Amino acid sequence: MSKIAIVTDSTCDLPEKVIKEKNITVIPLNVHFGEETFLDGIDIKPNAFFEKLSTSDIHPQTSQPSVGRFVETYNKLLKTHDSIISIHISAKLSATHSSALQAQKEIGNDNIKIIDSMNGTLGLGAMVYKIASLNQSGESFENILKESENIVPNAHFMGLVPTLEYLAKGGRIGKAREFIGSLLKIKPILGAVDGEIQSVGKARSLLKGMDFIVEELKKHKIETVFIVHANHLERADLLKSKVSEVIDSKNIIIAEFGPVVGTHLGPGSFGVGFLSSE
Repeated sequence: MSKIAIVTDSTCDLPEKVIKEKNITVIPLNVHFGEETFLDGIDIKPNAFFEKLSTSDIHPQTSQPSVGRFVETYNKLLKTHDSIISIHISAKLSATHSSALQAQKEIGNDNIKIIDSMNGTLGLGAMVYKIASLNQSGESFENILKESENIVPNAHFMGLVPTLEYLAKGGRIGKAREFIGSLLKIKPILGAVDGEIQSVGKARSLLKGMDFIVEELKKHKIETVFIVHANHLERADLLKSKVSEVIDSKNIIIAEFGPVVGTHLGPGSFGVGFLSSE
């Protein structure tokens, strides 16, 4: 049986416990506060990041991992694995996917497969979780790749941001731009659609936004739901209590937006990521 390494990047926002349990290798993106550069999730954790975000006069910028970091990671893994499946944030949202492709080309190993998730945060995370689970169950490299093709269009993320300010500053607002003039009246519910951040709904309040998310979840057959929050565990717990009405609470995992995603969504944001089998 071939040994397969599963690689992703830090925008997957999976909890550290899950990453360890599923034996996932995470390549960090970079967060820049002026002249200071931090590795996402390594040099700076969510709590410290959001504190710095709220007190700094500088709005942070983010950047993809270098090609060299991917080359180094892949070469290290190939010493103990026969193949690598590397799945990353949408190529329309970050150049991370491009760095991975360049690294694979530089190494020249056809057993390194790069997948564009067409998603981000826990939409990507839910995919990685499933792929890593298939790997741990002993599925072959070919079968996992085939299943990955089915997973990509069935991965979903829905999130609610108290303000579009941070998305606008980061240039990631995509087709949700229509909401900018209406922030006093509605709360935008955003999702990854065709690899871009788009509006998928709207609500008059954060609580009604949660209700919208729950109603959307009812439309799908779901094994595991990830609830993610930006430095606001109370909102995540409240959303979990609502989601628990339709999905067994033991299949709900709470996670935090990491610094890179938090840069673009801002504090107080929350959402869900999941795979739909229907």
